[in-house]
Amino acid sequence: MTAQPVFDEPGPDDPAQILRVLPEQYHAGFLAEYADAVDKARRPEGYAALAALLRLWRLRAEAYADPGFRERLVAVQTGNTNDDVPVEQLAAEWPPA
Repeated sequence: MTAQPVFDEPGPDDPAQILRVLPEQYHAGFLAEYADAVDKARRPEGYAALAALLRLWRLRAEAYADPGFRERLVAVQTGNTNDDVPVEQLAAEWPPA
């Protein structure tokens, strides 16, 4: 019996996968932050920061790639959202403490 190398599919936090999803206008920013985090991850205490950075950029990539992202961002920044829910309505739905 011979050992077979295990080649898993890359996970969602894989830098190449992030670049595939991320719109091109954000590539330079991602690559700069990634290079810095990789350099710091050469030390064991820097590894967690690299993992966190990849997770954050994966979430950003998904958001930035969404066709309605820019419109929703502008709406939130200008306060022109149509889906506001009064806090009283939210609090009424919370379970009693």
